[in-house]
Amino acid sequence: MKRMRRSQFLYACVFLVLGFLLAFNYKFTSSSSPAQINKQTWQEDFNYKQQLNELEEQNKQLRSELNSIRQEIRTMEEELSQDTDMMKNLVQMKNNLQKLTGDFPIYGEGVIITLRDADYIPREDHANQYIVHDRHIHQVVNELFSAGAKAVAINGQRIYRNSYISCVGPVISVDGTPYPAPFVISAIGDQKILDTSLNLQNGVIDMLVQENIEVAIEKQSTIEM
Repeated sequence: MKRMRRSQFLYACVFLVLGFLLAFNYKFTSSSSPAQINKQTWQEDFNYKQQLNELEEQNKQLRSELNSIRQEIRTMEEELSQDTDMMKNLVQMKNNLQKLTGDFPIYGEGVIITLRDADYIPREDHANQYIVHDRHIHQVVNELFSAGAKAVAINGQRIYRNSYISCVGPVISVDGTPYPAPFVISAIGDQKILDTSLNLQNGVIDMLVQENIEVAIEKQSTIEM
């Protein structure tokens, strides 16, 4: 009797364990059905695709912004290039003006005219008729400027169209600075034109010689003022 009860108890335990295993297996199988697995996979794929679309849209927007920035940079470079050319022109103009006003040194070919008082003065004549006067220098300077001289100097001092040249006793004053004879007038410009203009028949040189002024003209390949 005791043995039968013990066998029944063992069978009951075995059936209980088997029932639990069958129930667990059914629950697991039910919870992991193919339909649910496919639905989960589809949801994951959908989320991935949605994220990918969002990334592509962001990339498209970033590319558009990048192209816009590149266009702005090109526009700025073109404007900067134009401003640079303008600045170069302004700087060149400034340098040219400063050369004309004497702020910068100027170099170039030209001619040098030397005016001297006459060596021989007859006793019967007045000495004033054989020396260089301010009018003689004015004639040479005006002729040089008319012939296109870029710069003119007297005894090394730059002069301009409004410079003041006058006689002060035996010397010539240029803008208040006195210089004794001989007077060396330097001119930068086309050598051929300057020389031809000075030596025209009945021109400046002829008039100076007729007034007993000794004149010498020398061409120079490089003159600095």
